Amino acid sequence: MKKILFVVVILVITGTINAQTPGFTLGPKIGATLSMYETDHETIKEEAANSFHWGAFARIGSKVYIQPELLFMKKSGLLVNPALSASEQTIKLRTIDVPVLFGVKVANLKLVNVRIFAGPVASMALDKEVVTENWPDAITEDDLRSANWGVQFGAGADVLMFTLDLRYELGMGDYSKLDAYPLKNDLVTLSLGWKLF
Repeated sequence: MKKILFVVVILVITGTINAQTPGFTLGPKIGATLSMYETDHETIKEEAANSFHWGAFARIGSKVYIQPELLFMKKSGLLVNPALSASEQTIKLRTIDVPVLFGVKVANLKLVNVRIFAGPVASMALDKEVVTENWPDAITEDDLRSANWGVQFGAGADVLMFTLDLRYELGMGDYSKLDAYPLKNDLVTLSLGWKLF
């Protein structure tokens, strides 16, 4: 919790100091998330689930920029074991994600700017929930790591004071502590931000 508070304080201080600096943007954002947990087991089927996210972003730079963010995410997914009758497992994580994106504007029109970006993201779990039906020896909350990381890339557009981002996150770390049960999380997010500065 101290790390979260520290990041928020840094964002606020940076925004206050740099509010009048050209090429600096700060604001809130909200969006939809489509997430899926993937395993290496060929017998297990994975299904995606919808959720949402919200948080804040800062952007430093004009044509070439860096964009750190602080996001509160809900990551859900469904695993089904066809070998067992009526067996499934729902995994839900509430996390704080801190992406640091590096981007460039590829088109600068009068009303619309088009951007592409990529960068790493650190993820820290606030809450873990695993609901299992008719699946002995399935993964549990205690088997899930509290911290992970991934890589995001995508494209966005700025229209007036609004910013729209579509991105894909490739899970690089293993959420599972069990060697025999690897578990990675991939995401697609669509978010809308409001540039206050």
